[in-house]
Amino acid sequence: MNTTIQFVSRFTRESIAHATYSCSMLLLVGAMSVAMGSPSQVAVGADAPVISFDLPATAVAVPVVCERPDDLITSDAGEPVEITLRLSSLVSGSVFPQIDRWMIRCVPRNPSWRVVNYSPRTETASEYAGPIQVKTSDEDSQSFGMAVDVVQGSIGKAHVGGDKGSKQTESLQFDRHAPLHAVTAAGTIERGRGVYYKLRWTSTQVLEGEKEFKLTFDVPAGFRSGLVDVSVVAFGRSSKKSSVSDAFSQIPVLGEDRDAMRPLGEGRFVVAVHAEGDPVAWQAARDFADAEATLRHEARNVRATSPARSLSTLLRHVAAKLDSDAVDLHSDWAERLIFANADPYTDPIIRKLPADVRVVALEYCDARRAVETLQTRMANSQNAEFQLTDLVKSSIGRPQ
Repeated sequence: MNTTIQFVSRFTRESIAHATYSCSMLLLVGAMSVAMGSPSQVAVGADAPVISFDLPATAVAVPVVCERPDDLITSDAGEPVEITLRLSSLVSGSVFPQIDRWMIRCVPRNPSWRVVNYSPRTETASEYAGPIQVKTSDEDSQSFGMAVDVVQGSIGKAHVGGDKGSKQTESLQFDRHAPLHAVTAAGTIERGRGVYYKLRWTSTQVLEGEKEFKLTFDVPAGFRSGLVDVSVVAFGRSSKKSSVSDAFSQIPVLGEDRDAMRPLGEGRFVVAVHAEGDPVAWQAARDFADAEATLRHEARNVRATSPARSLSTLLRHVAAKLDSDAVDLHSDWAERLIFANADPYTDPIIRKLPADVRVVALEYCDARRAVETLQTRMANSQNAEFQLTDLVKSSIGRPQ
């Protein structure tokens, strides 16, 4: 009896241990799947089409001398300047997606800027080359007929026939305007501080390559430099795949519509705008662009040298939530610094980065501050401006 009880107890302990090991392995596999992705997801993600955007880091503000008919009224203390943004897009991938539209937002960071004009304006077009011709006909017809055939043996044969008819036809033809749809929609946002564009892919407009946008702002008098935030999102439908393995990835989850429009690519940019003919402002804009490129490069290097997002990294990420001294190098600290004006002295992630990376972050903030605070110097109380040569000399320094 004791032997039987010991055997059952040993069997129970081994079963519990085996079940615990199986649960641990399932948790391990599940965590690795979440961290690394399943093979089918990796294959689909690698082959999925991607739309990437690019925009020059600097733009020239050209003074507007003559007032145009569609310009808005500017303030007495301001001056209108026009900047040109050249947005480029690249569609990569083995299968071309169904691109429906772009959504673009352009908003200056200086709250005193106001929109005066913008182009392109709202444009409409039609899929038909000309007007649609419509033709209607009304026909009224009457007919009467009679025929008699008489045959008498093999000798006599007679035929009598008659017919009467009338026909009346009326025809009406006219041209109808072809239905129109918006190819480009544009307007102001942020209470007249920014501009939005909505571009659709049609038979007359292709959303790939370079698109040019012109914006005119009313800026403070003596403007030299400033920053403009530009964001763009491409919406469309992903290309349908025909392989059996990809069919499982197309199974919608609860509440998801696979045929609905979804973002196919996006981009966020900060453009440094400098006054035309001002070498000091031009150099400040160039320094800002170089500082941003260096910051992004260092952020990529920090992420590349840190361990990949494996199971152990996920555990360290959970531990970082409990440990206040831990640093998540894979966070979006660089994006917060660029687009949200994060303070490198108080941000919990930036202030714990390696010393050389913090130096790069501080240099970026200094370059951004130089662009935003570059002002025209005044010579006297009558607000008379220095000449450009005096500004250049003062910025370089007087010879000893």
